[in-house]
Formats: sequence, structure tokens, C-alpha cells
Amino acid sequence: MVFSLITIAQHWLRNLKHELRFKLNIWTVSALFIGIIIFLPIAGVIWHISSPAENWEHLRDTVLGRYLKGSSILLLGTVVLSILMGVSSAWLVACCEFPGRKFFEGALILPLAIPTYIAAYAYFDLVEYLNPLLIWVRLNISPSAMMMLNDVIVYLVTIMVLTSVLYPYVYLVTRATFAIQSSQCIEVARTLGHGVGSTFWRVALPLARPAIVGGVSLVIMETLNDYGAVKHFGVSTFTTGIFRTWLSLNDMPGALRLAACLMAFILLIMLLEKWMRFGAKFHINSQTTRPFKPYLLTNIKAFSALLCCLFPLIIGFAMPVSRLAYWAIMTVDKVSLLSLLKLTFNSIGIASAASLVTVTIALILAFTSRYFRSQNVAVINRFAILGYAVPGAVIAMGILLVAGQFTKVTGIIFTGSLIVLVFAYVVRFLAVAWQPIDSGMERNCDMLNEASRSLGSSVSRSLLQVNLPLVYNSIAVGALFVFVDTMKELPLTLILRPFNFETLSTRTFDLASQAQIPESSIPALCIIAVSLLPVIWLNRQMSNLKK
Repeated sequence: MVFSLITIAQHWLRNLKHELRFKLNIWTVSALFIGIIIFLPIAGVIWHISSPAENWEHLRDTVLGRYLKGSSILLLGTVVLSILMGVSSAWLVACCEFPGRKFFEGALILPLAIPTYIAAYAYFDLVEYLNPLLIWVRLNISPSAMMMLNDVIVYLVTIMVLTSVLYPYVYLVTRATFAIQSSQCIEVARTLGHGVGSTFWRVALPLARPAIVGGVSLVIMETLNDYGAVKHFGVSTFTTGIFRTWLSLNDMPGALRLAACLMAFILLIMLLEKWMRFGAKFHINSQTTRPFKPYLLTNIKAFSALLCCLFPLIIGFAMPVSRLAYWAIMTVDKVSLLSLLKLTFNSIGIASAASLVTVTIALILAFTSRYFRSQNVAVINRFAILGYAVPGAVIAMGILLVAGQFTKVTGIIFTGSLIVLVFAYVVRFLAVAWQPIDSGMERNCDMLNEASRSLGSSVSRSLLQVNLPLVYNSIAVGALFVFVDTMKELPLTLILRPFNFETLSTRTFDLASQAQIPESSIPALCIIAVSLLPVIWLNRQMSNLKK
């Protein structure tokens, strides 16, 4: 075993030496530098976790277990319900024929435009409706039973709210996978006498497992990153604990320790996800396969399919939007149009800037790694995109640490500027842009880059005239994903925004925190309206990319 490790180390050193000798140029050096800069905030958090923390023992003994319990319960419940809602609806609209299927195919993605905290505000009084039940339990059973029931209700409501707007992550990727599965597999299953249910469980679902796990990983990251919804319902999680320890208790070292625990928790989940995939991939040969003919559902089966697709759409989109619209009508006279336009301009402007910078960096990193086949750049890319797996509050802490060190060295203060805020969005959402761009290059550009290089084309010409036209749709998809995520992002914006700089998300959160939920409806609806068109376009582009 020791000999094997030595051999691997020698092989890696030879590759590194070869790259440093033959692949060291302005492109690879720039990509390495950019990747390192983007990874610095996460590295800063890791570096400072050993800093003395006076209150850490108290935090560990009193609240750490509660944070772990709250995060785990929310994670488990949200993942299970997201799989049930996302996979079932994806199978029905992709592989079955029933009244309304075409409508649900696009409509089921609409909850993606609603941030979790806005959905929570829309359901803010759901728990209050159950107060009579809690009072009855307290009077007739015991106060401890009432407290236990209250905790169960709060967890269930929070899980329902999170699931209602996060299931589209599972739905999108699973629907695309079901839609392009080989007709040959389905025909073989039919020949062997398998019906709709048997085909789903024994053929379609196993083939779609890698895609489902990929969608679930996005649900996991969004759940762990959530702050507004869990704070609104009073659920203790790592994210709320970091905010409380850092901002309320003014204990940065303690918050860093909590952030380290959260990152270890995320690492464990990522390893579990990798194990669940088992390296499985499903490859399609478009020359020999075609989408299979949908199953025709009639009578009770068609009605059941209709209800199955209608339920997530109602709780995830129709219900929140209708309640927000009602409150908006009731409070429209209290809103300043000029102030609302300013908030909208700020939100769209910062989201557009973040999208432009992020996709540019993602394009450079993906192209450099593939064009020069640089293992060093490929490794740096993997580190650079880790930000999406880290909650926004942790990234904000890392950026403040790095900015503080930079200020000590240069004397230039960057904190509290729009530059730092845009940089934070790049760190957080680089993976969202990098993934489709890198996949597009892998599918379309690798062989053409070889041909371009053999014909003597320059690197810049290969990028602009070969790669860019072929991955244009992938770039647009990545840019709009970043735009929508930036519009909805709350923790990063709350912590790093400049003084007197507000966005629609921060204004919505501030009003809700002041118990002005109806007044927060108009900026919340503006967020949904701005995000809705990109989400609809993304749905169409995702469908086109799978064809």
C-alpha cells in the first residue's frame, strides 16, 4: 500500500512538472490566479477555525446539538418530500398523457421564482390557526405535550414551505432524464409484461437515479443556506446560529467554529451523495434512440395524475402569489413608487453585474482547463466552485476576513462596497454558471479545439470563434441561473451590502422582521415578477439542451 501511494505521488509530481514546463502561459496562470482568489474566502474560514473562542464550550454544550437537530430534521423532511413531489410530477409530465400535461410541464417550474423566505411570509399565519389545538393540549394533557406538539407543527410547516419552492430542482433534472430515456428499454419492459408502475420502478427510476441525486444535492444546499424562512418560523439551524453568535453576541470566533461544523456537515453530505451515485452515469446515443411514446392515462388514473401535478403548483406558487397579491392590494397606498423603483433598479443592477462577471469567469476557467488540458487548472476549478456548497453567511464571514487582511496590508478599505458584494455573489454562484458551460464544452468543443490548434489558430480566436458560438445557450442558461439566484439571495446581501443600499430582498426581510408582513408583499411580488420570466425561459432552454 505504501508503495502504491509513493507511485501515485511520483506520478502526480511528474504531471505537475510537465505542466509547469509546457503549459505555463498567460491563460493558465490567469486561471490559476482567479481560481485561488475565489477560493480564498472559504480558505479563510477554514484557516481561522482554530482561533481562540471564549464562548465555544458554552455554545457546544448548550446550542450545538439543537442546531444539528434542527438542520438534520429540516434536511431529511425537505429531501424526502422534494423527491416525492419532484420525481412523481416529472414522470407524469414526461412519460404519461393526461389532460393538462402540456400546461403542467412548464407550470411546475414556476415555484423556482419564489424565494423560501417569501413563501414563509405567505404562510406566516398557518401555525396560528392551530393555536386552539395547542391550548386544548396544554389544558387537557400537559404543558410539555403542548411544547412537543408545537415543535412538531413548526417543523412540519417549515418543511412544507421549503419543499413547495425547492422541489423544482428535482423536477427539472428528472423530467429531462425521463424525457430522453431510451425507448428500447421501455419497449423491452413492455414486451416482458411490465405495466406503467412496474416500468417506472424497475426501468425508469434506476436509470434516472444519478439525475435525481444531482437535483437532491441542490435542494440540500438551498435548505442549509436558508435563513429567512427558518428564522421566521423560529427553527434553530446552523445558519440562524451563525447569525445569532456573530451579530447578536458579537462572537466572531464562536461563529467561525459553528461555520466549521456546518462545513464538516456539508462535506459529509457531499461524500454521501458521491457514494449514492456509485459513479453511475446514463449516456444516450441520439442516433439509435428516441423518446418513448407516453402512456395514455384515462378515468381515475388521469384524475389522480392531475391532482398529483396540481398540488405542488398550488402550495408552491398559486397560494403564495394569491396571498401576496391580496395584501398588495390592501397596502398599495402605503408604498412609495419612487422607492419601489429604486429597490427594483438596485436588485436588477446588482444581479445583472453578478451574472456578467460570474459567467465571464466561468467561461475563462472552463475554456482554459479544456483547451490546455491542464490538470492544475481543473483542480483549482473544483475548489473555486465549492462556494455553492457553502451557505451565504459562511462565505460572508470568509470575505470579511480576507478583506480585513487586505486592508491591513494595503490600507484600502473594500468592505461595505458593491465590489465586495458582487465578488461574494461570484464566490457563491460560480458553480451555477460553470456547470452548464463546462458541460457544453465537453459535448461540443473538445474535438474542435484540437482541430483549431492543429490549424494554427490562436487561443483567443479559438475561444471567440469556435467555443463561444457553440456554448452560447449554455452561457445564457448559466447567466440567468445566477441572475435568479442573486435576486433571491438574502444572507450575503444582508451582511455585505453597502450602507443605505437596499434591494427588494432586504426590504422584504426588513418589513417582515418588523411584523409588517402585508406591507412586505409588494417588494416580494416584484422579486417574483423579475425572476419569473428568466425562470420560464430557462425551462425552455433546459428542454432544448436535452434534445
